[in-house]
Amino acid sequence: MLALKRNPAVTTTEIEGEFFLVEPDSGEIFYLDAVTSGVWRLVETPCGEPEILETLSAAFPDAPADQLRGDVARLLEQLRRARLILPA
Repeated sequence: MLALKRNPAVTTTEIEGEFFLVEPDSGEIFYLDAVTSGVWRLVETPCGEPEILETLSAAFPDAPADQLRGDVARLLEQLRRARLILPA
């Protein structure tokens, strides 16, 4: 699987462990909740979906694996479409 990284052009502001991001081309502001902020921290250095899924599985051991897999895939697709993350 392809490694992912933060778009270096995105402006990031962290407030109490949660992030607000500004995509420079559109000026759109994105709020990341606690879980999404955790994913944002993970892609500070390039990593792939399997590593992200493994980390979240450890953080949420009671979450059904299929649900978590689907949630992570949807989240990463949203971040890609918003141009907040890029292929590494």
